[in-house]
Amino acid sequence: MSVEFSPQENAADPVFAGRIDVLYALGRHYLSLPFAILCVPATLIAGQGTSILPLMPLLLQLTVVIAAEQLTTAYKNRPAGSDPKFWARRYTFVSAISGATWGVAALFWFVWDSFPAQAYLALAFLGMTATEFIARSAHRPAYMVHTIFALGPLVALLIWQGGFYADSAAVLCVLFACVLISYCQGMARLLDESLMLRHENGELVVRLQREKGEALNARDSAEASAHAKSTFIANISHELRTPLNALLGMAQLLERAELPKQHGDHVKVMLQAGRGLQTLIDDIIALTRDDVDQLEDEDCDPAQAARAVTRLLQPRAWEKHLRLTLSAANGLPRVAADPRKVRQALLKLTDNALKFTERGLVEVRLEETDDGRSVRFCVTDTGLGVPQEIAHLLFKPFTPGDNSYARKEQGAGLGLAVAKRVIEQAGGEISFTSKVGEGAQFFFTLPVSGTAAGGGARGDESQQAPPAGMALLLFTRVPSLADTLANLLEPFGNSVVRADSMADAVARAGKDHFDAIIAGAGDTDMLAASPGVKAPLLAVLLRGDRAPAATDLVLRWPLEAVQLYRALHEIDGQRADNAADHHAAIDPVIFTSLEKSVGVKTLVEILQCYIVTAEQLTNALAQACAEEKWNDAARLAQDIVGAAGGLGLAAITQAARDFANMAREGENHHELRNAAQIVVGEHIRARQALIHLYPDAA
Repeated sequence: MSVEFSPQENAADPVFAGRIDVLYALGRHYLSLPFAILCVPATLIAGQGTSILPLMPLLLQLTVVIAAEQLTTAYKNRPAGSDPKFWARRYTFVSAISGATWGVAALFWFVWDSFPAQAYLALAFLGMTATEFIARSAHRPAYMVHTIFALGPLVALLIWQGGFYADSAAVLCVLFACVLISYCQGMARLLDESLMLRHENGELVVRLQREKGEALNARDSAEASAHAKSTFIANISHELRTPLNALLGMAQLLERAELPKQHGDHVKVMLQAGRGLQTLIDDIIALTRDDVDQLEDEDCDPAQAARAVTRLLQPRAWEKHLRLTLSAANGLPRVAADPRKVRQALLKLTDNALKFTERGLVEVRLEETDDGRSVRFCVTDTGLGVPQEIAHLLFKPFTPGDNSYARKEQGAGLGLAVAKRVIEQAGGEISFTSKVGEGAQFFFTLPVSGTAAGGGARGDESQQAPPAGMALLLFTRVPSLADTLANLLEPFGNSVVRADSMADAVARAGKDHFDAIIAGAGDTDMLAASPGVKAPLLAVLLRGDRAPAATDLVLRWPLEAVQLYRALHEIDGQRADNAADHHAAIDPVIFTSLEKSVGVKTLVEILQCYIVTAEQLTNALAQACAEEKWNDAARLAQDIVGAAGGLGLAAITQAARDFANMAREGENHHELRNAAQIVVGEHIRARQALIHLYPDAA
């Protein structure tokens, strides 16, 4: 029997090859043998005689099963690149032989004039056909030839037998075979879709790996290019600045010499052009310098930097008959930026203001922002102002705005771009406001040194109370920093959980609830991008670290304890209502007041006495509860309230007060024992917090 292959099957594509793989992988030819074994005794019993002939088809089928298994083994060991159509034809041929053995068996097992035996035989053959469907549905020709050769002789025998039931059984076998053959097409289509998806996924993985390799190569090339650029900038800076400084020096000497007026004018032009070229070179170097160039000093006095700039530019203002003034508020905090960079940015803005102002004044004003987190630098002039149509171009390189005036003033359009780059590298922001004809105001802000970069009230740092009752996750790669932060927080009833690694931090942050996560600046971006991390992020920025892009607050290290407390209070303010019922082991406000009023030494002596007294009272309370002396226990609880309440030990005070109230109201003994255990537990927590905060109190 010839078998027609569809064009899709003939195509040696990956999908067809995958189907043939499935065909051989699912082939379990021995599964049909149990049906054949059951047919033999049924035939012998129905035939009312013993004979060896019914065993002959079974032996033939065993031979075919062995041959089919050999074919499967040969397919597994096939050479690479072999044609899948060849193996499909071989499997189809073996399927035809296997089906033919069942057709021959029908001639041996068919019992004439016994419909029960014939029905049993039809049932066995249909079961065998359904079992073979599982293996051969991946390639419909293989299943078709097997089914036709297996059921064809049985159907012919039933029709030859004749009669209503025999004919009905024949029709049933044909219908069953047709239904399963029609299902083959649907199974093949589903299999093709899954194989196509697998093939596309494989290609996607290969493409992603290739693109990853290309991206890594591009990154390496970019890093090499950046390194080459840095080397070039360093070399060109030296090669250009050295001869230019020599030329300017000689020109200055010539300017001071007694030259004729014509020659003196030439020297002035040369000096002016040389200084403009020097400024242009400095600006280009500032714009192209690598961002990774770390600054050695990140602490600057803003007023001192502003005074240095105004002194430097005062002669320029006098030359143009302008007033250059400086006003700075008293007690300005220091800013977290390199002084050289602050002066550079302020110099660019002030020089720009002087350049584009013909009459009036230029004012440099410094003030602290309302939130107390940053210092605002303002440069106000009474010049021409900035037209609306060019406002969006001001901070872009080589876009000087009003070309006619800029060219008149020999501007290259780099000053504001340099200032913007410098300010943003320092973690600040820059902007401007202007009215045409009335002047402009350029301003930038820089974060206060050692404080959070977010919002919030500044308050009196010396009176800032520690936060209490917060659940905090701490992850930093500097163990000494982690120890310091934990010691600043744990004594006041804050639960500090330390993560050992980034994976541990991500797992804990996604699984447990935390009020805030304190992490190193280099790790906060990864934590913010991790799924399940919802707690506010507080970044600790060490010297030389970059400010993270995704964080709620930034603290610059080293810092004072009050700065950490202020940042956490800002986060804690969002959950103040929910935390109203939580009591810390130590009340921060009362405890800070006690330390200031009596002194640390006296406070330690008081704590020593308290710890001894509280130990005795809690032990006596536990004993009274064990003996069910509830009146004595209530009196002891009141004594604990008096001893702990004056020290601001809020948790144990509240627990002891609750126990006393329960004892007076006659609560059941089980509830009273539980309340007593809470009192003892809060005493242990308060004692540990006190000893941790004041080791001498132990």
